[in-house]
Amino acid sequence: MWKKSATVVLVLAMISFFAISPAEAGSKERQMWKGAAIALGAVALGGLIAHSLHALPPPLPPRVVYSPRPEPYYPPQQEYVPGHWETTREWVPGTWERVWIPGHYDHWGRWVAGHYEDRQTPGYYADRRVWVEGYHRSY
Repeated sequence: MWKKSATVVLVLAMISFFAISPAEAGSKERQMWKGAAIALGAVALGGLIAHSLHALPPPLPPRVVYSPRPEPYYPPQQEYVPGHWETTREWVPGTWERVWIPGHYDHWGRWVAGHYEDRQTPGYYADRRVWVEGYHRSY
């Protein structure tokens, strides 16, 4: 819009500069040819300006930017497993023990002097209760 109004103002200014001239004495024909030249120049200039306005490509539509759709968020499916007691079996290794046996009479009536004996207790399995904390399980 502003280009058209600027063009009209420019054309009118050019016409007014060439149309208004100081008074000169001279032949009528000379003035006639001068006026024709001015008119021809104005028509040519106006045609060039009008052609340049129509030759411009139409303005582009505003640019539209499409962003991709966000990925949907699905919260992880979780299940709470409460704490509980578990029974575990543990191996308890056997032990060796050195024991003092005092002097005594055996069952045949003979005297046996005091001495040390090594005694072994065998290993065994023992059941033990253990507390297992609760946790969230995902699936």
